[in-house]
Amino acid sequence: MSTLQVTFDGRIFSFAPGTIVRIGRSSENDIVVNEPTVSRRHAQLSFEASGWVWQNSGQAPTFLAGQPVAQFAVGQQVDVCLASPQGPSLQLATAASHGQGAPGPGGTELAGAGTAGALGQTNVAGQSPGVGAGQAAAGGPAQEYPAGAGQQQNYAGAPAQDHAAQQNYPGAQQQNFAGAVPAQGYPDQGGATPPGMPGFHDYQAGPAAPAQPGIPLSQLDMGSFFEILIPVKSWLHDRGWRQGIRLLIIPYALLPLIFLQVFSSSTSLSSPGWAYSLYVAPLWLLTFWYVIRPPVTGKLEIVIGIGIIIWTIVWLHVVTIYINHHFADTHNILGSLVVGYNEEVTKALPVLIAAILVLKIRKQKLDPRTWFLMGTVAGLTFGIVEQSIYTPAALIQIHGAHAISEADVGALSFAFRVFVDGFQHAVWAGVSGFFVGMAVNYRRRRIPLLLLGISIPSILHALNDYTLTVFSTVWVGVLVQALSLLLFLGYTLSASAIERRVRRNPNFRGQSIMMERFSQPEQAPSP
Repeated sequence: MSTLQVTFDGRIFSFAPGTIVRIGRSSENDIVVNEPTVSRRHAQLSFEASGWVWQNSGQAPTFLAGQPVAQFAVGQQVDVCLASPQGPSLQLATAASHGQGAPGPGGTELAGAGTAGALGQTNVAGQSPGVGAGQAAAGGPAQEYPAGAGQQQNYAGAPAQDHAAQQNYPGAQQQNFAGAVPAQGYPDQGGATPPGMPGFHDYQAGPAAPAQPGIPLSQLDMGSFFEILIPVKSWLHDRGWRQGIRLLIIPYALLPLIFLQVFSSSTSLSSPGWAYSLYVAPLWLLTFWYVIRPPVTGKLEIVIGIGIIIWTIVWLHVVTIYINHHFADTHNILGSLVVGYNEEVTKALPVLIAAILVLKIRKQKLDPRTWFLMGTVAGLTFGIVEQSIYTPAALIQIHGAHAISEADVGALSFAFRVFVDGFQHAVWAGVSGFFVGMAVNYRRRRIPLLLLGISIPSILHALNDYTLTVFSTVWVGVLVQALSLLLFLGYTLSASAIERRVRRNPNFRGQSIMMERFSQPEQAPSP
């Protein structure tokens, strides 16, 4: 049986086999790592047939030797970093348990223990009763030993000695026995080994290795020189290439140059808009995922996202554009409302249909934050298609400009459509998606939730289009956009809290995957 020792922030915690050790930001964990990048319930350690096993349980990753890992077996000594390769560091180690006093399920913190170098030390109860394994033995505080000192065992009744600091025993195992008097002399001190000490061994330090003189650079093999400093082969086999962020950097550095070559002979003015909108959309999606933080993003969510993209593109071309051309006029507020509701329904409808299908077919209710993110997917899709309609006009304005100011306006309009149009639609659609998720989970208020969720972004959308058309300044539009961002970011901050309050409110009904079942106490019938 192996006792687990965890070193964090200068403290050592000891846990007996059978204990489940929880690590994370929440104060409910056994080891609390109070860093904002660490998940509330980051990971847990459990004792299995093969030994202690680390298992990630939160969204933030764990790094072992600089590589992200989700699960691994704990060896004799392992260093892990939480959230990033430079994040909070924990040192894990296993040691054999002895005696009858193993620590309880809550673990034992070894007060006064040193830093990471003490992990190779096992404090074992000997003749003194009541001293449990994993706790500092009687006779002195736990000592700090250098890594080369092998394994140290302190038995009860003996003063703790730091013999490893006096002698260098490569690979040796040093033992201090109960009642033993500190040795007056080791072989290299001219002393004799104390008699009558069973199991005590004399260790002779080996001869010192001769110093190796430095090799002049002129005599160094140049192939080895460059292989050490420019290790291309090791780079190609490094698992770090599997990290998405590194792979994402490559296309984002190369694609603009590729666009110059591919579209230099294009005759379609919408091609640059398509290219750069698709170039920017993944960055926005990553941003939305980071601020919304849906609890799960797996195969089901990917399939739902693809379905929403296809539906949005088809519906936009078949229905949305037709309604806007025949019934909308952004020069008056009523026509602007037609545009707002028409386009926001286009983005919210596929999210609602997907949520209902998942509920009816898979009998599964997803977290409202998942539908929040799916709303942004629909909004990004809508914005990418819309910009392809408007960017040709901006490019024509640049080409036909008779003044620098006219060319500037055309270039800025192109940049706005390409870089911000999808984001703007995603902000509105994300709010709708959150309310769609709430409506699916809580049937009693489904219709009011849907109407509210679609009306809020529709009215903001209408005000945005109306102010940009009627007013000669864009500052009014900036205020509307700022209000939209305030609502969007506010919901990203409080989505879980809103769902929790709704779940506890008797006016709503439905099962939440985030909170426990809410049950109203039965009231006695009135007399």
